[in-house]
Amino acid sequence: MGASDLIARLAVAGVRLSVLAPNQLAAEPREALTDELRALIRQNKPALLAALTPLERSSEARQQRALARLAESPDSRRVAIFDLGADPVAVICTVAVRDGGTCELRIPRDRYDPWAILEALQAAEQ
Repeated sequence: MGASDLIARLAVAGVRLSVLAPNQLAAEPREALTDELRALIRQNKPALLAALTPLERSSEARQQRALARLAESPDSRRVAIFDLGADPVAVICTVAVRDGGTCELRIPRDRYDPWAILEALQAAEQ
């Protein structure tokens, strides 16, 4: 099983991995982890770290891109950008809020509706 297969398997189980440090992973929520999943994570830790580290870096790049787009749109209070290629099982929506910061949403691909998200952002503007 490759790292992307394991990440997808964890996602189906409701577990999300993130890189905390160069050699440290976090799996959340902890209550969704089984002994089998813990063992798989330990056995595949180097491959998981290698697969996830570019995602962490691209998260920062997405946030900077969203902030830049917000700066280019002085009349907007919020902007959203969508990354369809960063995650094999989810679309990542990065939202920048003026004077508020950024956040990222991981949306399962089968539930992804960009128009609904944009409508919600526009409704929040009013």
